[in-house]
Amino acid sequence: MLSEFATWQSGVDMVAVQRVLDGSLPHSDLRPEELRFAARHAKGSARSVARILGVTEKTVANWREAET
Repeated sequence: MLSEFATWQSGVDMVAVQRVLDGSLPHSDLRPEELRFAARHAKGSARSVARILGVTEKTVANWREAET
């Protein structure tokens, strides 16, 4: 997901997104566009990603579908 030295991409704080996905930062620290980015690029089921991000499984599925 993250390139080796990237910290920002299109207004998304990549470091914060990675920390949330790793469990070292609460999801409430992400802005809405960062939550969507995390949902679209995180590996794992919609259920597991939703749990990490504090949203519903359907929300993750919708965000992932919107990307395609």
